[in-house]
Amino acid sequence: MLSNSMLSTSRVPHGGEYDSIEVQDSADAADYCPLGHVEEDQGDEELEEFDVSAVTRPKRGRATKCWWWTRLILCGILLVAFAAIMFHWGVPFFLDKVIIPLMVWESTKFSKPVLAVILVLSLAIFPVFVFPSGPSMWLSGMMFGYGFGFLIIMGGTTVGQTLPYFIGRQLLHNRIQRWLAKYPKKAAVLRIAEQGGSFQQIRTIILLRVSPFPYPLFNYAVTATNIQYSEYIAGSILGMVPEAFITIYSGRLLSTLADVKNQNRRLTPVEIIYNLVGACVAVTVAVTAAIYGRRALQDMELKEAAEREAADMTDFAADNPTLKQPVIRAIEEIPSSLPEGLTHSK
Repeated sequence: MLSNSMLSTSRVPHGGEYDSIEVQDSADAADYCPLGHVEEDQGDEELEEFDVSAVTRPKRGRATKCWWWTRLILCGILLVAFAAIMFHWGVPFFLDKVIIPLMVWESTKFSKPVLAVILVLSLAIFPVFVFPSGPSMWLSGMMFGYGFGFLIIMGGTTVGQTLPYFIGRQLLHNRIQRWLAKYPKKAAVLRIAEQGGSFQQIRTIILLRVSPFPYPLFNYAVTATNIQYSEYIAGSILGMVPEAFITIYSGRLLSTLADVKNQNRRLTPVEIIYNLVGACVAVTVAVTAAIYGRRALQDMELKEAAEREAADMTDFAADNPTLKQPVIRAIEEIPSSLPEGLTHSK
C-alpha cells in the first residue's frame, strides 16, 4: 500500500468542528486514516468496486489438512479431559464455596424486586468503567430464569451500551482516535462497520457483537465512526440476544446443580435430558455465531483492503501525472493478486 512514513496531522470533523489529531510516526500509524469522516472527492473518476461475495480461500495441501485435523482432534480430547476434571472436582467446589453461599445470602438480604434493580444498575454502569458485565448477566439467569432474567439483561445492557456511546462521542472522541491509531487492525474493523447504509451498519455491528471483539471496548471504540445511535443500538440489541440466552442457561444450570447438592438429591431423567439438550444448543449457538461472525468480517476486510489499495494508487497517480497510466494499469491488476474469486465489476 502506498503511504508516507512521516508525522501527519489529520483533521477530523466532530460536532460540526474539526479537531486536530496527531498520529505518531510509525509504519502502522502512517497507514491510519481517522474514522468518522467522509473523504474528499478526488475527481470525476469513480473507483472500481471489488465483489467479494464469491471469495474462495486458498486450498490447503494434504499435509496441511492432516495437521489441521490432528490439532482439532487433540484440542477436542484436551477439552473433554478438562471438562471431566472440572465436572468431577471443580464444579462441586464452586457450588460449595460460591453458588450456595451466594444464593443463601441473596435470599436473606434482598427481595426479588431489589435484586432486580441492583442487577439492572450493574449492567448499566459497569460498561461505563469498562468492567465486565458477565457476572451480572449470569446471576440474572440464575435468580430469575429465562423470562424475567432476559428482560433484566436486555434492559440493563441497553443502558450500558447507550451511556458509553454518548460519553465517548462527547468527551473522549479525540482520545479514542489516538488510541485507534496505535491499533490499525481494530481501526480497520471499525472502518468496515461505518461503511454502507443503515442495514449494512446494523448487520456489521451484530457481527461485531457476536465476534471476539471485547464488549466494553467496542462500546467506546464505535464512537470514533460516523455510525448514528439508532443503527448502533439496533445492531447491539440484536447482537446481544444469543449471549443473553447462553448466560441465562449457564446460570440456570448452576442453580439446578446447587439445588441438587444442597438438598442431597439426584437429577431426574427430565432434568438430565433438559440440561444435556440445553448444553448442546448453547455450545452450538456460541460456536456457530463466533465462526460466522469471524468469516463475515474477514470477507469485509478483504473488500475494504482492496478498495483502499485502489484509492491510494489513484491518489498517487493524481499527484504524479507522468505515472498516471502505469498506476492505472497496476490498479487493474489488483484483482489478479487477490485470492481466487475476488473479481471486480464496473
